[in-house]
Amino acid sequence: MKTSAQASRRSVALADDATKIARTGGDIVKNATDAMARIEEASKKISEITGVIDGIAFQTNLLALNAAVEAARAGDAGRGFAVVAAEVRALAQRSSDAAKDITGLIASSDAEVTEGVKLVRLTGETLEQIVNASAAVSTTVQEIASASGEQANGIDEMSQTVSHMDEITQQNAALAEQSAASARTLLDQIAQLNRLISTFRTQDSRDVAIMPSSRRAA
Repeated sequence: MKTSAQASRRSVALADDATKIARTGGDIVKNATDAMARIEEASKKISEITGVIDGIAFQTNLLALNAAVEAARAGDAGRGFAVVAAEVRALAQRSSDAAKDITGLIASSDAEVTEGVKLVRLTGETLEQIVNASAAVSTTVQEIASASGEQANGIDEMSQTVSHMDEITQQNAALAEQSAASARTLLDQIAQLNRLISTFRTQDSRDVAIMPSSRRAA
């Protein structure tokens, strides 16, 4: 029973450790979920910024086209301006393409982040269930350990009681043996007394038998 109680206490310790580990994992998952949410929010802001960049690039491209038209109208005087307008238009186009690429990457990243958030949340819910289950197991094992301890105490008390009863029984047996010895001694003494009485009676009968008749008459 003591071994069972010790095993129960070890089980309680293991269940507590498992609960602590699960709670730690739950905290980590919560932090990861929060980080994912922040990444998702940052991605949305980046998407907004790239949208602004794309709009600026579009407006710049229009201005470059208008500048190219005006440079063409100016003839030779507008050639230098036309070159600048072409470079500006090319830069605007590259900015627009880059913004579109960034938007595509962010969209893909958003999808991955969203899926990651879902998985992390599911993991968090699972860990929470594990924490609750571990806590329930720990409580049950503690109750079992407490019951085992009470049973062990009861058995110890019973063992002590039985041992005390055994001592009393042995004492009673010794007293009974002493009483029997005393009784045997008393019987021997009674027998001796009876023999003495019988001897006295026999002697008295003989004395009466040999006494003269005159003395008996007197």
